[in-house]
Amino acid sequence: MEARVIVKHSSLGDVLELLRESKLPYQDIDLRNNLFISYHDEEGRMIGSGGLEFYSNYALLRSVAVDEAHRGKSIGKKIVEDLLSRAKEKSIHEVYLLTQTAREFFLKRGFADIARNNVPIEVKASTEFSSACPDSASAMIYRIV
Repeated sequence: MEARVIVKHSSLGDVLELLRESKLPYQDIDLRNNLFISYHDEEGRMIGSGGLEFYSNYALLRSVAVDEAHRGKSIGKKIVEDLLSRAKEKSIHEVYLLTQTAREFFLKRGFADIARNNVPIEVKASTEFSSACPDSASAMIYRIV
């Protein structure tokens, strides 16, 4: 994984297509005041994406996806590490997420389960929490120290 590109409206379509193919919520992606990054191989082909939505002093990890042909190569791990580093640079101390299928993956990255009612109200107001993900999705937290 070489290049990282901050997603602009001109490149958003490729990210949304990867999210759709990965069966992840994509209809509510908003670039305003948020950070979405696409990751590319040496030839410039997009192989992954990830994002952070910012809510006050918190962030919501969104849209971590790896192209099917590139899975199993630790790319997802690198994307999460990059996004957590970027959250720390912005003085974010807690990063939240919802997942239906990748709970074990995120547990291995240092995230912990959290009850939805313990998630800050700012984050719960996001479309991810309020409508994009079902109540059955696992809520998780990563505390940056």
